[in-house]
Amino acid sequence: MTGIIDKVKGAVNETVGKAKQAIGDAADSPKLEGEGVLQEMKGKGQGMLGDVKDAAADAANAAGDALETAKDTAKDMADRAADSAKRATHDAREAIHRATR
Repeated sequence: MTGIIDKVKGAVNETVGKAKQAIGDAADSPKLEGEGVLQEMKGKGQGMLGDVKDAAADAANAAGDALETAKDTAKDMADRAADSAKRATHDAREAIHRATR
């Protein structure tokens, strides 16, 4: 939703630009027609900027989600490693205790 304002502005500029072109053509005004072309192109650029902003926001969200997943996975692995170390220590103590009886 980040780029929605740019997309709306772009759509408005495209529409107004096309209207200016049509009016300029009908009124035989190359100046107005040229202004319309420029405004339409400006609108297309604004729309593309909105798309880029949305894509960047989506990428940032995906990166944040991936980071959270990696963090959770690392914590789970560390917890399992700690549990394994505790079991190994316990088993070693048991073995020493049995061996020294």
